Amino acid sequence: MTSNEIRDGLFFHAVIQGRDITLQLPRAIQPALAGLPGRSPVFTGRDEHVDALLGDIEHAGESATRNAIHLVSGLGGVGKTELISQVAYEVLRRGRFPGGVLFIDLFGYDEQRRLSQDRALISLLQAIGVPEEVIPGDLQNRIRLYRSILAAYAEAGCPILVLIDNASSVEQVSPLLPSDGLNLTLVTSRHTLNIGARIHELQELDSDSSVDLLRNALRVTRGVEDTRIDREIESAHELSRLCGYLPLALQICAAILADSPMRPITSLVDSLKNAHSRIDALHREERAVRAAFELSYALLTEPEKRALGFISFSPGVDTSTAAAARLIDVSEREVEEILLGLSRAHLVVQGPTWGRWRLHDLVRLYALEEVAEIPGQEDAVLHLFDFYLECSRAATGVLEGAGEGGLFASREDALGWFDSEYRNLIATVHLSANQPGLLGYAAEIPHRLARYLDIRRLFNDWKDVMKASLMILRGTENLEFEANALDSLGMACRELHQIPSAISYHREAVSIAREMGDGERLAKYLNNMGNALFQGRDFQGALDAHSEAAVLFADRQDSLGFARASDNSASALRELGNTEKAIELHRESVRLFRDAGATESEARALSHMGSTLLEVGCYDEAVTAQKRASELLEELNLLGVAGHTLINLSYALRANGDLDGALDAINESLAVHESVDDVVGKARALNQRGLLYTDMGDLERAAADFHESLNILSPFGSLIDAGYVYANLGRLYGISERPVEAIDNLEKASVVFSQGQAEGDLLIVRRLISELSFAVPDSK
Repeated sequence: MTSNEIRDGLFFHAVIQGRDITLQLPRAIQPALAGLPGRSPVFTGRDEHVDALLGDIEHAGESATRNAIHLVSGLGGVGKTELISQVAYEVLRRGRFPGGVLFIDLFGYDEQRRLSQDRALISLLQAIGVPEEVIPGDLQNRIRLYRSILAAYAEAGCPILVLIDNASSVEQVSPLLPSDGLNLTLVTSRHTLNIGARIHELQELDSDSSVDLLRNALRVTRGVEDTRIDREIESAHELSRLCGYLPLALQICAAILADSPMRPITSLVDSLKNAHSRIDALHREERAVRAAFELSYALLTEPEKRALGFISFSPGVDTSTAAAARLIDVSEREVEEILLGLSRAHLVVQGPTWGRWRLHDLVRLYALEEVAEIPGQEDAVLHLFDFYLECSRAATGVLEGAGEGGLFASREDALGWFDSEYRNLIATVHLSANQPGLLGYAAEIPHRLARYLDIRRLFNDWKDVMKASLMILRGTENLEFEANALDSLGMACRELHQIPSAISYHREAVSIAREMGDGERLAKYLNNMGNALFQGRDFQGALDAHSEAAVLFADRQDSLGFARASDNSASALRELGNTEKAIELHRESVRLFRDAGATESEARALSHMGSTLLEVGCYDEAVTAQKRASELLEELNLLGVAGHTLINLSYALRANGDLDGALDAINESLAVHESVDDVVGKARALNQRGLLYTDMGDLERAAADFHESLNILSPFGSLIDAGYVYANLGRLYGISERPVEAIDNLEKASVVFSQGQAEGDLLIVRRLISELSFAVPDSK
């Protein structure tokens, strides 16, 4: 029998390996003796995780859902050790574990220092106070002694908090886990280990917390006099971004700044902007981001290393399982297993939806360097870009009514694919633009994206990607793609209410099509140019363009193209006063669209016809047409277009005397425009609601809507809508017997109408100004 003598300690007796062991152990393990790391004064941004761990610790053992083992997992350098250390010190302060804290670093990712199960158990038993000569020689009896002692502490009312750091595998850590359910264990690992633990995944910090860490670290080392972070706050956020918000990288940067108190943050930012050297720049003495990543990388299998490297080629923020399979040239099932392994190692992060994967920014840079030695890189990129092009072709075909099935079973599937991938497609275009062998992708992908970007009202993205495509195509012999880019760019500018630019792009596209003698393209480009001319209030120019397009479509027996050009011609005819012919063309267009099953085009034509019917006083028919158009567009989930149709419906209901119905329609329109972030649509809806409130006598709410509409429209220059709002506000002030304000707003309206060549509207406001002038007293 072996015993040790510790006064006022814990009496322990057990039979281990046939030996009767009696020990007098210390009642509480001293943290310093147990190796607990010091508590960092710059710790920040982890309140949620600290609270979660402390809450579970506080209520450990109360129910089956309260686990006694907790695993904190995450990328190397993300701050796992610091988190459990902070929690441990807080636990000691609260007196929750009177038996104390045991800490051991297993060095699981360092091949030179990695602790075996045997060595780890010896260290823990010695930390508890077990003499070396008492420790059994075989693994199983060491585990039994270790667990028995911890259980004895817990039964004596002195449970122990066990901290196990840097465990690399289940095998390495399992023998060290208490089995009594009373002593609580916190484990850290770069892998998500299957050890029956409650898992806490640690991600990088947010931008504000990253800046706080930099600020705190500089104040600790240089004192509160170092105000560089607050003086260069934007640069501090940029520095945090370049560090990938990784605590290890941030602490290295803080140390570099502390070395040189006169060095501006912008200087360090500039040194890190070069992606090829950033990983090496993030080091100081014994701390280095590269070293942290190398330890994780060394444990990967060859397929995992290849996958990690090739995924770093992906041009966007994340990658789908299907795209990764094409990139790596394996089946989706195989790549999913590989990615799950990399995810468990926290070198790949699972996205917010299943089947999406992303790399931490610094891991991507590291992987790009490591993949340099792996063959097949160029083929991998081509496989990925081919995948994007094939899928975007198929998805666009479905959106344009070419039929469902194949890669995408429905319109919703096609839109969903674009929702997930459009940022990657845009990034692919920009990446391809810089590689001569990839220019085909940069030329075609934007045109496959355009329909989707139009539907989702992502007009700035549409314009930007088309400008990038056009820059590539200028000076090449690919006139077809260049003309397409110009036409699409014109459409995007029109949606952004940049009408002069839109008309200019369309004219250039039309000119190229004429030179090529391509009647099919010419018809399409003329029709789109007519829409831009119409929005610029050149109604005769619009009619000429649409009429020529209609003839060209008819010559080619393109009934849908003919219907679109005819419907647009009808809208121009309405503005030119030929409403009878306009209604005839509208009705024929609606019939053609309906017969062809072109529901979206039918809805648009119905709305256009409703506006013309309203013009001639056919209010009931106008309401019916607008209601049906709205229903069809909502069924198609084309909310942006539906929002404008609801404004037209409100016009018709108001003209028909149904003010309550008109108000309901316009409020629905406002909600739609808010949801799709269509600010001009919102301004138009506010103008219409202001008119309704004026009709209802609620002049205060009407004025508020008119003013809000004008505030929204102010960045858009001389948009004709502003003229209507000024005119309506002038009318309201006239009703309120405030002639000075009324005239002021009517004069502003006249300026807008004059610039927009809205002659009829200009005559009306000038007449009103003249009438109101008699109500303004002469100044003396």
